[in-house]
Amino acid sequence: MDDIMKKDDAGPIEGPGAAHQGTGVVEILAQAIYSEQAAHEFYASLAGVIVNQQAKAVFQGLAQDEQRHRRLLESRFRDKSRGQRFPFEAGKVKKINLSVDSRTKALDAVELALAAEKSASELYQTAAGQAQDAEGKRMFENLAADEDQHYELLLAEREALLGRPYWFSADEQRPME
Repeated sequence: MDDIMKKDDAGPIEGPGAAHQGTGVVEILAQAIYSEQAAHEFYASLAGVIVNQQAKAVFQGLAQDEQRHRRLLESRFRDKSRGQRFPFEAGKVKKINLSVDSRTKALDAVELALAAEKSASELYQTAAGQAQDAEGKRMFENLAADEDQHYELLLAEREALLGRPYWFSADEQRPME
């Protein structure tokens, strides 16, 4: 299997970690904001060390999506906390370290990303079920759908790395590998 990581870049790549479950809307929003920031940092870091331009573009796009998600969640936080800005603390971002060196395989990064996307989708599905208004429910459902699309994209990347074509389901309108 070809490695798409640069061989000369060594150091930690940080990514989304396990999230803590909150119970109220504000707690769920806070958890989600930190998770989105972790995902953004993870994908941006990966994009910085990937040499394959197509794969680099995938991770850059994912990083941008996660940044957009964070802004959406922060806006919802302001709405739910009577106009207060989210008190973001960089030290609270949960991270996973993936050391990138000559032995690092792209598959390792994709596996971490798959787990993070699945976790994010589950969080948003739970939050949608707990939402007390239609706007909140719709926002969380849309975020869950975005994370599911990220999962499918990463699944296709994983299968391509393994040399196996991945066919999206027939009801999806996405290109097939």
